[in-house]
Order: sequence, then C-alpha cells, then structure tokens
Amino acid sequence: MTVDTEGLRTLSRAAFGQTYRLEIMLAVAEAEDGLVTLTDLARALELSTSNVQVALKSLVATGLLSELPKGDNRRRYLLRNPSPAWDWARQMRTQVSIVPADR
Repeated sequence: MTVDTEGLRTLSRAAFGQTYRLEIMLAVAEAEDGLVTLTDLARALELSTSNVQVALKSLVATGLLSELPKGDNRRRYLLRNPSPAWDWARQMRTQVSIVPADR
C-alpha cells in the first residue's frame, strides 16, 4: 500500500497540532512485536530523531507507550500498550484522501 505521506502529515497537524504524530503512531501500530526505538522509527520514517522524539514523549505521556528499563546497550525500547487508539490511527489513514490539502 502506498502511503500519502503529505496527506498523513496534513491530517496529523489537524488532529494533533503535530506534523509527524499520526505517521509515528502508524509505524508503532504496525511494529510486529510492539517494541520500537527512537532511532529505528526515525530511520524507518526518514525523519530526524528530534521530530520523532516529540511524538514519542506524547505517546508515553498518554499511556500508549511504556518505556522499558535500559539493558546493557544504549537503546531505549518502548512497548506499545493495548489501546483502541492504534486502530483509530489506522482508520485515520483511510481518511487521508478527503482532507483538504490547504489545511
């Protein structure tokens, strides 16, 4: 499935006031094991870590993600918590084509 990145970002700004949060939520929702890292998400979405970090902090603050204790390496893993919000993000992706581009 081809994703309309600009459409997702427009919808994300309308819904959250943040450009990348919806895109990041979708990437987290589709993580097979529910584990993500800041660096892996940034690479996968071709975003800077600072752009991803803001959205991840919001997702942790709302309880959608939990920070796991640091292990022996420097990576900080985040675990996706069960929530209907992940299905909502997927549903919002289907709305991309009807969001006006001038928003």
